Amino acid sequence: MGVHLFNPFSKMIDRVPAGAIVAVVKREAQMLAEDLAKGRMSLGGEVHSILSFCRFVEASQSGLEVPPVTLPMTDTAFYRKTTERLVSAGELPSAAREQFDAVFSRATLKLLSSVP
Repeated sequence: MGVHLFNPFSKMIDRVPAGAIVAVVKREAQMLAEDLAKGRMSLGGEVHSILSFCRFVEASQSGLEVPPVTLPMTDTAFYRKTTERLVSAGELPSAAREQFDAVFSRATLKLLSSVP
């Protein structure tokens, strides 16, 4: 049984005002962590993707670093757009743009460059 979370998550994020995204992301991370802890789902695919972005948002607000993560390009494109919304709204510092590239884009580019 597959878990399809990315599309509902991305639609929800697109609908909420930029000022509410951080709170929504934090709550989503809490719910996913609880589901993982109780064995209701496993860490993989879409769960990993969403949690990676949630960690990125929280770390960006706190000035902390997040290790590079390779995600599907469609997910990365959505997260980049959302990060831009958050920076433009003043919810994340402008340095979050560069941090985003360090966390998501470089890992993806490295993966793509290793494909023959």
